[in-house]
Amino acid sequence: MTYTFEKTFGKFDSSTNFEGNKLIVEYVFSSVSDCIKIVEMTRIGANEYGEIGENFHRFNWMSESAQKELMEDLENDMTNRICGTMEDESDMVGFEGTWSALEELGVA
Repeated sequence: MTYTFEKTFGKFDSSTNFEGNKLIVEYVFSSVSDCIKIVEMTRIGANEYGEIGENFHRFNWMSESAQKELMEDLENDMTNRICGTMEDESDMVGFEGTWSALEELGVA
């Protein structure tokens, strides 16, 4: 099962100026290597011709500090998903509104 994580690039998150662009990361937790692996990354922003759209992105195109920050973000996202501490339950397929419904019943 893969997960998606979204973030907005800051000024120094990439080797080129993608500040303000959205980064969508598809990732998985490998049971073989016991770590997070990035499957695919897509950047939403202008390409080299100035056209706005989806652009393929690579981890090694990011600065070293941005790589470290992204991996920390992915670890936190994975922890939140597994431990059920998601602030936004809309990402939990099949559980849409479950917490709200339980709270309304006084159960949660």
